[in-house]
Amino acid sequence: METVRVLIIDDEKVIREGVARALADRGFVIAKAESGERGIEMIEEQGFDIVLLDLMMPGIDGFGVLEWIGKNSPRTEVIVITGFATVSKAVTAMKQGAFDFVGKPFTPDYIRIVVDRAVDKIRLEAEAERLREERILSMEAIQNEQSLLKTVFGCMVEAVLITNPSSVVVHHNPAAIKILEIQTDPVVGKPLAASIKNDGVVQMVGEAISKKMVVSREFVPGNISRRYLRAHCSPVISGGGTVLGSVTTFEDVSTQKQIDRMKSDFVAMVAHELKSPLASIEQMIYALQINCKFEEANACNKLHNRMTVRTRDLLRLIENLLNLSKLESGTVVFNLEPTSGHEIIRDIVEVTKPQAEGKNITINFNPCPEEWSFNVDYDHIRTAIMNIVSNAVKYTPEGGTLDVSTSLSGGFANMVFKDSGIGIGTDDLKHIFDRFYRVKGKATRHITGSGLGLSLVKEVVEAHQGYIDVQSVPDQGTTFTLSFPVVEVKTPA
Repeated sequence: METVRVLIIDDEKVIREGVARALADRGFVIAKAESGERGIEMIEEQGFDIVLLDLMMPGIDGFGVLEWIGKNSPRTEVIVITGFATVSKAVTAMKQGAFDFVGKPFTPDYIRIVVDRAVDKIRLEAEAERLREERILSMEAIQNEQSLLKTVFGCMVEAVLITNPSSVVVHHNPAAIKILEIQTDPVVGKPLAASIKNDGVVQMVGEAISKKMVVSREFVPGNISRRYLRAHCSPVISGGGTVLGSVTTFEDVSTQKQIDRMKSDFVAMVAHELKSPLASIEQMIYALQINCKFEEANACNKLHNRMTVRTRDLLRLIENLLNLSKLESGTVVFNLEPTSGHEIIRDIVEVTKPQAEGKNITINFNPCPEEWSFNVDYDHIRTAIMNIVSNAVKYTPEGGTLDVSTSLSGGFANMVFKDSGIGIGTDDLKHIFDRFYRVKGKATRHITGSGLGLSLVKEVVEAHQGYIDVQSVPDQGTTFTLSFPVVEVKTPA
């Protein structure tokens, strides 16, 4: 297949640029249009494989563009971009032929996942077309190759059902009887509804055949069988465009779901059980220190300070575990509000100063002349930036510096944190955002940490449509750059 051509149609420049950045490393040919009219012109002139389409635009809106594509470029896959408040419109768009939709705000990873699915569909259809041209995937060929199919199907762990255009089962593999717990015998030659007592499966197959599109569903235990199943139904279409039937696969993902649930439950349980007693211990140590007039003069003072540091490290680890668990499970609710970028940085620098002064580290903040705001959850963004600043102080030797600066470019605000610390080697640099990964070496031997801070930073930044970049030279220092879409810029009077 030739290079995939992608067109982004959105009247908001920030969204166009954000989507383009998210797809920049995919090897696609990417173009952008600021209106529905311009988007239609570009499709007519150049042709595109995938269109990311905003529904709410002045002039010709997303529905008008979608209708035009359906009539004039039916092979183009359309991914709708819409706000969460208009999800119902996105569903309507999918009923009119859109492949999928992405809700605002979105993460770069989610954009890439949805576009990759569209690319996979295009490539599968291209391969199916090639196979159809060779007359391999015709239903007649399938029926004449029973021995080959029996061998292939017998080795598959997924359940496979093949139906004709009327949803009558014409073939299945042995795993289908076991996974789907089908009781009827025989299955072949009977309507799908007679073998699987579930309206969702019958509707899925009917939708794939009638709309000539791949349809995916998940079925919880008790719907079809006692297992948690993920199903994909693909129509089989002849070279002339006639639907010859469908192929549906059912994958047993029960173990995966159970492990994910157990992991989330375990992390949440352990974190909650540890957090309360540790917080109490920290309070008792603090009370002991402030109530003892001879605390500083006694040898136990250093011990108490060390206990406080270690207790706070454990509390930070627990907080990071809880936040990562919530982000992974999708239970985090971001309370987005316009927030002053310079104000939040000044607050964090002020809070970190005592830690820096203890190591004689100088923190310099050089904001850009313009005041700007970004739409974020204050607590989550503050935690992410605090992790960056705290790490810079932690990994910078005594007498070092941390330079913090900001700049504006292309609708994005850039926060730059440049320290004169120990730096990170090339081999370690590509792993620093992995969970529980810590750089090991002589310089880091006595520095405590969990290896979760930067993982949390990346999750939070991307959840706010932001980007994170890191550059580092061993023994010279590290520079972290966080970029976020700007919602307001105020030029100084």
